Amino acid sequence: MVFNLRTFSFTESVEDDPIPPKSFSLKELRVATHNFSRNNFVMFDWHDKVYRGRLADGSLVTVKRVWCVDQWKEKIFEAEMQVGSTVSTHPNVLRLRGFCRTKKEHLLVYPLMINNSLSYNLRERPDRFARPLDWTTRKQIALGAARGLAHLHNQGNIKIMHRDICSCNILLNVHFEAVIGGFSIAMIMHERNVEKGTIEWPTRMPRRGTGVSISSPVEENSADSGSDSQSYHRYEDVYVKTPRCGSSFFTAPECFHTDKCTLKNDVFSYGRMLLELISGRPIIELHVLAYKEILSLEEWLGDFINKNELGRVMDPNLRGNYVEEEAEQLVRLALLCADGDPSVRPKMSDVVTMIEN
Repeated sequence: MVFNLRTFSFTESVEDDPIPPKSFSLKELRVATHNFSRNNFVMFDWHDKVYRGRLADGSLVTVKRVWCVDQWKEKIFEAEMQVGSTVSTHPNVLRLRGFCRTKKEHLLVYPLMINNSLSYNLRERPDRFARPLDWTTRKQIALGAARGLAHLHNQGNIKIMHRDICSCNILLNVHFEAVIGGFSIAMIMHERNVEKGTIEWPTRMPRRGTGVSISSPVEENSADSGSDSQSYHRYEDVYVKTPRCGSSFFTAPECFHTDKCTLKNDVFSYGRMLLELISGRPIIELHVLAYKEILSLEEWLGDFINKNELGRVMDPNLRGNYVEEEAEQLVRLALLCADGDPSVRPKMSDVVTMIEN
């Protein structure tokens, strides 16, 4: 197989890579977390526990504790270590601070994001009704997440596929700026795991128990459509063959049906995340609302835009405090990124430009 290195290149390191992750002792991390106190417990992450702590230098961190290490957990740990050691410094990307490896458990240390995750702020924070994320902050989060993902996709010659972009993995720092985290299933793309070729998947999938087919408007009008028989969409790109990853509602259709994952899968996930940011609702809830009207999510949202009823999409906690023109542009951008046709989705660098302009 021949790779076009002028358009897609690979490397194993970054020339301006900062200080590598520090090797901590288990004793240091026990002290930092008060012996992994229940009071410092933050959350479960892929069956492992995450704690907050304070290092000897005073810096606040989160410590991901992987215990009862088996072959699968060892593989995930190694992958997260590799990605964490490869990502160059960027304000919108969470960088691995350090690690600890013992025979019985592995630990990963990241900077603490004081304002938790986007998901938490939209749906779990106790005062979210009285003090919701305002419109300016949401625009800032949309731009920051786009910048971070664009950096992962093209930091020099390195390309990192996140594979799990969702509101849970968009973390918020002290200024409520977006920082991309959650690298448990991220992958570095290189010659050994990448192929180039055609991806083929069904463009029209009937809903279970009904005769109704659902697809995006682009897929409905594609050259492969137009008959009652099953039609297929085809897309050529560089991809990694990998088991399906992340939530099905954030996974692009070509990846969902073929397990061939491209960078455009991250773009799709980003678009779905934008819809949650705008509406304040989980993406599954939006799907259910569209399903009740026998529409695809894209058709359902498009109808609101065409009928000038965008307010029905917006987070009610905003109480109308948003710029309607900006909101419509952001919804349109979300739909573009989450289009069923990957060739329509923009690159994340272009998404950054669109939001900035």
